[in-house]
Amino acid sequence: MINIRFYHKLSMGIIGGWLTALTACDLSKTNVNPNASSEVSLSAVLTGAEVSLAFNTGINAGLLTNIYTQQAAGANGDAAPFDNYTTSPGYFNGTWTGYYTNALTNLKIIQQTASARQLPYYSGIARILTAFSYGTLTDIFGDIPFTESLYGNGITNPVYDKQEAIYKALQLQLDSAISELSQPVADNLGTVPSSDDVIFKGVTANWIATAYTLKARYAIHGSKIDASGSAQKVLEYLYNGNTWRGIQSNATDAQVVFGASTTNANPFYQQNTNRPGWIGLGASFVNLLNGNKVTDANTKPEGNYVDPRRASFATNYPAGSNTYQGSIAGIPGAFSRIGPYYGAATSPVILVSYAEAKFLEAEARLILDATDPKAQAALDAAVRASFAKVISSSNDPYATPQQQTDYITVKARLTGTFSNDLETIITQKYIALFLQPEVWTDYRRTGYPAIPLAQNATHNANPNGQIPRRIPYPQNETSLNSNTPAGSNYQSPRLWWDK
Repeated sequence: MINIRFYHKLSMGIIGGWLTALTACDLSKTNVNPNASSEVSLSAVLTGAEVSLAFNTGINAGLLTNIYTQQAAGANGDAAPFDNYTTSPGYFNGTWTGYYTNALTNLKIIQQTASARQLPYYSGIARILTAFSYGTLTDIFGDIPFTESLYGNGITNPVYDKQEAIYKALQLQLDSAISELSQPVADNLGTVPSSDDVIFKGVTANWIATAYTLKARYAIHGSKIDASGSAQKVLEYLYNGNTWRGIQSNATDAQVVFGASTTNANPFYQQNTNRPGWIGLGASFVNLLNGNKVTDANTKPEGNYVDPRRASFATNYPAGSNTYQGSIAGIPGAFSRIGPYYGAATSPVILVSYAEAKFLEAEARLILDATDPKAQAALDAAVRASFAKVISSSNDPYATPQQQTDYITVKARLTGTFSNDLETIITQKYIALFLQPEVWTDYRRTGYPAIPLAQNATHNANPNGQIPRRIPYPQNETSLNSNTPAGSNYQSPRLWWDK
């Protein structure tokens, strides 16, 4: 079996070099390592951690999981095995170390140092990004090292914590972050984050809104366990009474915008530049962009209501034509590829967005009351936010204001029937959150959109040929950590919230 890797060279900022043994026994508190250097540059470490986290989320979490949900496709070359889940477990070493070594280790250094120096704003930002990182890891792998992680050589065989316990700790971590970021600026006994924070330039209100939106994200993940309880928590996190406190607008999305040079470009651009033709778009996703069903033939002509974002999300196929076509899962062949909004050197990697927050609200209100008109209002706001963020061409006849309104009227309209309306909300979220790992979580929670099975996808690591429910533990973990649970594959054991 070929062991492949997406191209993920990190040459931006200060990414590595901070491998101090760290403690993470209680993420609701910060335990200061007495051996940590007092000369750590918080600015350098914060910039490097944010860039590394965004790069890894884009290429080793987002792009990987979006192949499973058929937004993207391992279209050609050594990427083809990703389409039918025959990838060597050695590949997943990159995802694992990208978070633990390149992001979480640096974020713990920030928390330790900021606590020692009484700099709550730096600590609060690091807490939010830590919660995001652990949340992404556990939603990919399930049970992961948590309470004994980040000790370096101090603990070489960390135990694996249960996902349910990790989720509870992440909510506490976010609460602590909100508390720290709500303190007066004078409580920081030193410089506060500014340009070194490449996500929000140190604006604490934006970080607090991101924390509440992440809390809502993790709450909705429990929808298969307790739908109404999860939905109620979503609204409690997004609203303070009747006042919205989630992410406020597209302008305050939590994202990292990359640079124009080859060495600091967007990860999707670097992937296509260094491995041209390996990654295409999946037929299910392009079918939806064409106004068709996910199960339609990938050669079916476009429908009456083409998605206005199509030219932003996808390239034409054949080149120079006005048509778009995706790759059938499990069958090699590059057709349409990642379009200009995400595929340019200076494109962003989005971590959490206003559109996602409004989709969360729409689903929560639907769960609590299928006839609540506020669910439709939230869905409208989510889709329109996505349009406003990604559509830039005034010459696209499919993206005029009238076309956008017509699309929402037909494709994003709730009817009062719960199952149909949940499918509508999640399908629209699937399109809007293109290339974000949250799409895979939504699919596993809801079964929407009902994408077809990949071809040639039944084998020992995926015994029933179904869409993956998890990723097997990385080869390095199974080889080197005696506490790694045995027997994981693409279907089992299922994650705590997916049972």
